[in-house]
Amino acid sequence: MFRNQNVAQDGGFLYANLFDASVDAFVYAMEREGFQGMKIVVSETGWATGGGEAASVANAMAYTDNVVRRVANYVGTPRQPNEEMEVYLFDLFDENEKNGEEFTSNIFIGYSHNYMVIYEFNYLR
Repeated sequence: MFRNQNVAQDGGFLYANLFDASVDAFVYAMEREGFQGMKIVVSETGWATGGGEAASVANAMAYTDNVVRRVANYVGTPRQPNEEMEVYLFDLFDENEKNGEEFTSNIFIGYSHNYMVIYEFNYLR
């Protein structure tokens, strides 16, 4: 959600959120395999609005807003600061018939399965 006060250090890099740590772990792995300087595309990211301990509308809204703000402002990650990043938010509607843990059917951006608005898109206005 990008609101954590705890910071983890990995070598010379400091991480305050799991999004950056995950992206940079992937970048590091690709570099180790000989693929340097690749443009990063995050094909799916989102936060559940229900069904788990940290799953809530407020947390989903904060996470989504902060991801979009960081991408729009070219914040990048500790390993690749100020870099352009392509990110796709998951999912526009909840998936009330999806199998698995309850939170997996509640990862969506703003709309319930019956098209009711769950939260507003602050960054699309």
